[in-house]
Order: sequence, then structure tokens, then C-alpha cells
Amino acid sequence: MTALFFMTKDIETIYKTLLNEIILLKLKPGERLKEEELSTRFKVSRTPIRDVLKKLEADKLIEIHSQVGTYVTKIDLSDINDIMFVRASSEASVLLDLMKSITPGDIASLRLLLVHQKETLLEHELSDEEFAIRFHSFDNEFHERIWNLAGKLSTLTLLNRSYPYFERYRFLTNLRDEKEVENLYEIHSKMVDLLEKQDENALRALSVTHNYSGLHGIKKVEERHPDYFVK
Repeated sequence: MTALFFMTKDIETIYKTLLNEIILLKLKPGERLKEEELSTRFKVSRTPIRDVLKKLEADKLIEIHSQVGTYVTKIDLSDINDIMFVRASSEASVLLDLMKSITPGDIASLRLLLVHQKETLLEHELSDEEFAIRFHSFDNEFHERIWNLAGKLSTLTLLNRSYPYFERYRFLTNLRDEKEVENLYEIHSKMVDLLEKQDENALRALSVTHNYSGLHGIKKVEERHPDYFVK
């Protein structure tokens, strides 16, 4: 049975802060979290900190070992496959539903978001981390717009809340080399083209390819950051 967590507004803020830091790798896989330090940082007692850590443990983002310590979990790619299947199947359905009702104004709004992605690709002075954070933000905005236009944003929100460790994986894929991320942008562009052309078969195939594309370059990330992954 899934554990239920009831958090006050202040505790929810702490949870969201740590969740975001783990997803964006500001708190890196394998890094230790200390209750005392978190309590001092957020100016609260250890009790709410423990509640937050229990929620993050349920999210599979930290591991709490009695008498040993609390650590940010390393990334287990075997955990990714199930949610990737759910996400790929769901998004394909969302795109096909959207295709039936999409308007020229909707297409224009999606193309504007693509401009932001392209501009990020051209910002060569950004550090790897800055680039990944910015592109991830625009990537999320693009997909949220698609689900919102299809009237399914609440479903995407539910998926993200149910599998927060998948969001960390998605962010990690933006640490691949620039060519791989450029390919992701090209897939997004083609997706909008196919929505406009009403090409159902090609759109369905592209959606599946897109959702699994992160795996293609993940080995490069593993080589660059071997300590992030479960061996």
C-alpha cells in the first residue's frame, strides 16, 4: 500500500526545495543528507525534516539507513523502463487526441517554445549544468503545453508526482553531448510539423521514438558521471 503523507505548507516548501535540488542534481546521487544540517538550513526542528525525508524516500530519491545515514539514491536505469513505457504510451495518445483539434494558434504557440530551445542550443558560453537546467525547463514547458492543449495536463501532473525519480532521469539526459540534445530539439520540431500535417501514423511512431531517445546517449553520461549510477 502506498504511504500517505500530510504536510503543512512550510513542510511542503522544504519538500519541494529538496525535491527540485535532487532532480536538478544540485544534490548529487550518493550525497549524504544530515538532519541537523537540514534543520539549521530551513530553521525548523528535526521532526518536520524527518517527515520530508520519509516522503523523499517513498519517492525513491533518498535511502534512509538506520545507524548509517541518509543518502540521495543513485540512478537505477532498470527502474526507468516501466515509467518510460507508461509515459510513451500516454503521450502518444495525447498527441493523437490533440491532432484532431489543434488550431493554427496552437501550432504557433508550440513553435514559439521551440525558439527558446533553439536559443539555448546556441548559448555556447553556458556551463554544462546551466545548459541542462535551462533546456530541461523549456523541454518541460513544451510537453506541458502539448498535454494542456489536449486537456490532459492534470494527467501529466499525476504521472510526474507518482514517478519523481523519472524527472531526474529526464534532466540527466540533458547532460549528453550537444549533438544528442540537438537531436532532441529536431524531434520536437518534427513533432509540431506532424501535428500540423495531421500525419497520424508518423506522429505515433515519432512519439515512441522520442520518449525512448534518452536511452541512446545515456552511456555517455554514465562514462562522464559513473558515481551517479547503480552498478
